[in-house]
Amino acid sequence: MEKHEQAIPSFEKFFTDSANNPFLKIFKDLNAPLCGSLKQGAEQYLHTTEEWGKKALELNEKLTAWAKETPLSSVFETQRSVASQMIGNSIALARKAWKIEEKEHHAKKD
Repeated sequence: MEKHEQAIPSFEKFFTDSANNPFLKIFKDLNAPLCGSLKQGAEQYLHTTEEWGKKALELNEKLTAWAKETPLSSVFETQRSVASQMIGNSIALARKAWKIEEKEHHAKKD
């Protein structure tokens, strides 16, 4: 078992460290122009998706305003809270996967 456990970090390092892996380095260099435009497209898509998600939550809040003084208020608030967390976590995960910094987006926007 110890040999297998020791092999895992070196296996992961082989595929994640492009400086020491000539295949990954060549692949990265060949696809650099394509990856840049894909990354930019992904960034725009994520930003738009995040905006639409927030707008949907605002609309939900307006549509459920009638329930503020009823026992259903807590249900709708919980629903919005969970949806907001899902949107935030999904966007954060996607940004991390694409290696997009949130500050990059805000710098371009300003």
